[in-house]
Formats: sequence, C-alpha cells, structure tokens
Amino acid sequence: MSPFIQSVLCLATAVACTQAAALSSTKVATVSVNTNLKFQELDGFGVSQAFQRAGDIYSKEGLSKKNTKHVLDLLFSIDKGAGFAILRNGIGSSNSSTSNFMNSIEPFTPGSPDARPHYVWDRNDSSQFPLAQEAYNRGLVKLYGNAWSAPGYMKTNGDENNGGYLCGVSNTHCESGNWMQAYADYLVQWARFYKQSGVKVTNLGFLNEPGFPASYAGMQSDGTQAAEFIRVLAKTIKTSGMDLAINCCDNMGWDGQEQMMAALQAGPDPAEAYLSIITGHGYETVPDFPLSTKKKSWVTEWADLSGGFTPYTFFKSGAPGEGMTWARNIQVALVDANVSGVLYWIGAESSTTDSGLINLIGDEVIPSKRFWAFAQFSRFARPGARRVEATSSAPLLFVSSFLNHDGSVATQVINNGTEAYEVSFKLHASGRNHKVQPWVTNNDHDLTALNSLHVAKDGTFKSTVPAHSMMTFVS
Repeated sequence: MSPFIQSVLCLATAVACTQAAALSSTKVATVSVNTNLKFQELDGFGVSQAFQRAGDIYSKEGLSKKNTKHVLDLLFSIDKGAGFAILRNGIGSSNSSTSNFMNSIEPFTPGSPDARPHYVWDRNDSSQFPLAQEAYNRGLVKLYGNAWSAPGYMKTNGDENNGGYLCGVSNTHCESGNWMQAYADYLVQWARFYKQSGVKVTNLGFLNEPGFPASYAGMQSDGTQAAEFIRVLAKTIKTSGMDLAINCCDNMGWDGQEQMMAALQAGPDPAEAYLSIITGHGYETVPDFPLSTKKKSWVTEWADLSGGFTPYTFFKSGAPGEGMTWARNIQVALVDANVSGVLYWIGAESSTTDSGLINLIGDEVIPSKRFWAFAQFSRFARPGARRVEATSSAPLLFVSSFLNHDGSVATQVINNGTEAYEVSFKLHASGRNHKVQPWVTNNDHDLTALNSLHVAKDGTFKSTVPAHSMMTFVS
C-alpha cells in the first residue's frame, strides 16, 4: 500500500487508518474455532456498587439525571454498553450509612439469638435497591447478595469490622450464645425484603475474604466453619420457600479458595452439595487454574488497586490498570480456570483512584479502557453460552470463543504483540450466517464496529488484528 493511499484512508475514517497502519508491519497467523468441543456454561460478567458506590450514581451533587441514565446504560444495557448480567450487592451490617458503611436490616441487637428480631427496610439499601431495579430493567440476569460481615453483635469481637468470627461456629465462644440460625434468618430476610419490593435475589453469600481481618466490614472463617454455617443456611432457605442459590466463600485469592475446598467437601454431609457457585477473588493469587469442584465458579471480585485512574490507555507498558491487562485477566480466568462468571470490583465511582471501571467526576462520565475490554466479552458472550475450543498459531495472539443460545459464535482475539497479525480464521460450526461482525478496542477505539466480513462456505474468513488490540468476531 502506497503512503498516499494510506493517508487518504486515514482521512476517510479512523478505522481505516488503524487497519492501514497495521498492514505496514503484519505477521500471519491462524485461528481455529470448533463449536463441537464445549466447556463450561457462562453465567456472565458483572460488577458491584457496594460500600455506598451505588450512591455515587444517584448523587444529587454529582450526576445529572441524563448522565445517571447514561451510566446505568453503560453498565447494564446490551445495546448501549457492556450488558453486565450479574450485580453483586452488599448485605449491610452497619447501624449507620455514613462514609462507606452499608445499612443493616437489623441495626441493633434484639438481645439474644432467640429473641424476636427487629428488622427494618427502607427500600433503598444504601442505593443498591434502586440500582438493582434499573439493572433488571436493562437485562440483569443474576443479583448476588453478599454479606461482608454479620452484624457486630453476632460476632466474637462484637464489631462488624476488624475480623472476628460468627458466634456458634466451631472454636468460638460467645457469652451471648450461638447466632448461626439468627444470621441465616437475617440473610434470608434481606432477600425476602427485595422480593416483596419486586426485585429477585438469585444468589446469596455470607462471607467476603474470610482469611483477612480487614479494618472495614468483614468476618473470618476457615473451611470447616463455613461448612457448618452453609448447612444451617441451606435448611433455612428450604424452610423459607425462597428460591435462593448459595455462593461461597469469596476468598481473597484463588489459591485460598482452593484451600477451603477440602473442608467444604468433607464428611457424610458435605457442605459443597448445598452450594451452587464457588466464589473467589483475584487479589492474593490469580484465577489461572480450575478449582477442585464440579460446581460452577465465579471470580466475584478483582480490581486494580494500585491507584491513579488511567481511562484512555489500552496498552502502554502493561501496567495493572490498562485495558490490555484486564482483557488478558478475564480471558485467562475463562480459559485456564474455567470460570462461569467474572466480576470487577466497582463498576462506577466518584474517585480518582484506579479501582472503578467508570470514573464519575462531577457530571462527567469517563469509561476506562478496561471497561471496554470487559464489554468485548460481556456484550457478545451472553449468559447460557458455552465456551468452545479456540486455538491460535501465534504465541502473542490469545483467543477464546463462546457459542451462544441463539447459535451465534463470539470469538475474542487479543494481540499482545508489537505487530499486527493477518489472521486466517476457520470456524467449525454448522448452520451459521455468511457474515462476521468484528469489533475492536485499543488505544484509538472503544468497542468500535468495523465492516462486516464474508465467511466462505468452508467456514473461513480473514481479518487484520492490530498490535496491542482486542477484537471480537461475532458470527
């Protein structure tokens, strides 16, 4: 291609410019997708707005109504944004809503575990309830209610913060008695309040990072103690008639969650049998291997906590906050750990730190490149899809692929190299369309749709994947 022709294309469209520049230094690779070889079922992707972050979206001092709607669309609309299918709401344990505290539905002790509880419900739940309503209106599939801690009066240290254990589990002693049943009732009642107000909670969890005595809300537990409570919670849910799946145990790292599995699987009545989802985080150790379970697994929390918001960088140096880093984090979790769900910590927040996917500054909404990396997966690989075999001939060209319920195939290709690849695709699938729609995210593009590609009768097509870019091909 001559420099003159390339410059004309650059002036015509930014997409053509990217493609033209890529062709000046291009390697060759092949990608093969076989929809006959299937792996885990996908539940979807998601975020949390716990610890008052939901309030950031609804703050009267912050976003206008127009931009509140814009943020909600970015997070949960499949047509206008990422189409996140899972929302993780925090089940509060505080008697205050100041700072980062989340309101409890039983803010003060009833006096003893057997006393009649004094539940309260404000139909707001630290702004998480209206957020869940809006998310469902945009296509949310699963609402995960997760308690970071039991209320302090149910714990060995008498405090929702600074660790402590649930009174009644093994190796604990509390003068007030055994609060296991009261805590199970508490969690189910939280879900019941949502249901009575018109919002369905699908999944329920009772721990967050149980090996870490955090200065904020949290509760410690080992695998045996978690198993004891799971049995109580499962019986309570069954008696209640509520349709709730139990998640456990949201360990801080994937290795830590693996270490809890033996206790969850032990004994004549293994607690694992009552679980639907095994949950872990990606902080201490990353999710790059399958957990020792036949249950589905979710990465329910992970984020860049290094500080410094980097919204416009997909790739520069491979830093923790860059879009490319998160594109690979997600793909490794899906392909190497066989997870069925990946949730980022915070979707949108009013902060200059690097923890959110979307930064809210006054009335300004700034999606990060890692938000668009998530969207490359979440918009096109939908809940109920099955991951299928996808292979690449190039060491820096990473691939994954999903077969959706409607028969569409979404193939994600990440080029982590310094040169573009001219890729020959082979799609082993029957009854497919003759067109493929490519989408690209890199330093220049945010989930930009390119011209559709023709698929030959033998299932082959070609496309150029620019350096340091991610593309999704939907057929």
